[in-house]
Amino acid sequence: MSLRDQSSIVLRNIIRSYYKKRPLQPPPEIHKREIALESLEDGAYLRHLSFAYMDRLYEYILSKKTPLHLYYSSALYENPSAQPMEAKGWLGSELIFDIDADKYQGCGESYYVCIKDNQVYDVKPDSCKSGGKPLEIPLLSWDCVRRALEEAVKLKDILTSDLGFKDVKIFFSGNRGFHVRVSDESVLTLNSEERRLIADYVSCENLDQERVFPTYRFKREERVVFSNVEYGLRRRVKLEAEKAGILRKDRLRNEEVFTISVDELSIMLQSVCVSIDKVVTMDLSRLSRFVGSLNCKSGLKIVEVSDVSKFMDFTYKDLSPFKGKISVTPLVDFPGLPIYGNRIDLRKGVKMELDAEDALYVVLKGLAHLYNIKSLEVKA
Repeated sequence: MSLRDQSSIVLRNIIRSYYKKRPLQPPPEIHKREIALESLEDGAYLRHLSFAYMDRLYEYILSKKTPLHLYYSSALYENPSAQPMEAKGWLGSELIFDIDADKYQGCGESYYVCIKDNQVYDVKPDSCKSGGKPLEIPLLSWDCVRRALEEAVKLKDILTSDLGFKDVKIFFSGNRGFHVRVSDESVLTLNSEERRLIADYVSCENLDQERVFPTYRFKREERVVFSNVEYGLRRRVKLEAEKAGILRKDRLRNEEVFTISVDELSIMLQSVCVSIDKVVTMDLSRLSRFVGSLNCKSGLKIVEVSDVSKFMDFTYKDLSPFKGKISVTPLVDFPGLPIYGNRIDLRKGVKMELDAEDALYVVLKGLAHLYNIKSLEVKA
């Protein structure tokens, strides 16, 4: 048996040891949802699965297919296992938003690794010298993840304060971003176009700026005018301008008003609008990761962010469900490998002992094989 096959068996045992603890948070009406997963055993992406209750799902992932990634549909269906999609009988979908940390300045850089060539590049090569595509290893720091959470919190405020939704939750994706889910009954039957309009509103795309923020001339300068009481996007821009100390008192038609310049408006819009993946929000059959499942791009778990300040104090190590040490055999020389801002040195073929969360990260990225997991434990 090859080292790669041995490592895969050990990884399967690690993943199953976690799911034996039954950590998954069941979605409402699971019997009406499509289940999907990416299988460790064969790398297959399996869709159109359906389970009447959670016991059946656990039985499947503990004895048949070990999930690297485990999903359920945001949609409810009459027959969730039916194919093609049109045969499922769509009943409605939750409203999903996706915020990724890699879009921020300084958060999107990566290293590129050619394992067989034992080469690490900071600029992506067209291909490895030995053939094939290089592995991409993100440089992203945990501060980038915190920044994405700030955007998710901003989005939740828009959805509740501006649009009046009640059941809005934030979830860490287990890798580098957040999902915001609206489960109000009123959103379930929205079509894709209606969801696009909501996405446009929160992101300020297709904004008719002249209509929403008309300008008036004050001493040869065009300025945007606000009254004492504002609502929606105008309320948020006014509050942000006040916070920034740029809101100026003026008089218009013998009334006291508040104004900012047109250039200042552009800056404020960047602050109050949220950049999202609109395709995710418009998709009526979008898959969501199970809360409590593992994201095997990183080895971290998907969790609900119910306490934002507490999450801000976390590091990636707090979101690993494992503790102890794991021995690995690196497949490449990689000094200063970044793991959410932390750095470790890999030397090809030289066995090393790492904290469980770091070891799983390098193995899941394809940079090392598992060697020894004797001290590994699943956290309570």
